[in-house]
Amino acid sequence: MSVVERAGRGVVPASASRLPGDPLRVLLAAGLAASVLLHARMALGGHGPGWSLGMAAMAVLCLSCLTTLVRAGAAHRRAGAVRMAMGTALATALGHVLLLPLMSAGGGHAQHGALPAGAPSAVTEGEAHGATALLVITVELAVAALAVVWLRRHERRPTYRSV
Repeated sequence: MSVVERAGRGVVPASASRLPGDPLRVLLAAGLAASVLLHARMALGGHGPGWSLGMAAMAVLCLSCLTTLVRAGAAHRRAGAVRMAMGTALATALGHVLLLPLMSAGGGHAQHGALPAGAPSAVTEGEAHGATALLVITVELAVAALAVVWLRRHERRPTYRSV
């Protein structure tokens, strides 16, 4: 029986690919790509070698999940990458939440006393870093939520038959 005959009878061969792929997979890949770009932008921001190395490491970690997710293959092969993306997205979001106080204008102490002479530029710079961090947190939480939904839809569940 040919592939066309099987497709005509409603049986789709395992090697047939869907047009763009699973919509959740596409959204998850887009979220991971956005995370890679945001972390790369923060790594190139020039905030010191330690900060840049940390952000570059996060970008590479997100990129490894992205490449595994984009590659063709069975869903069960991608499950590990999706679990890793979910865990790292949650850890990254938590890390950025914990870093938010350090990004305020006065080094975390903007509410204590007078601002220094260069205050307007410091406030603007602190707000810009805070806005970028909030964007990263939002993207990471969205990636984690999409990963949870993807895993729930693709996990194998036992079927129960009445006796």
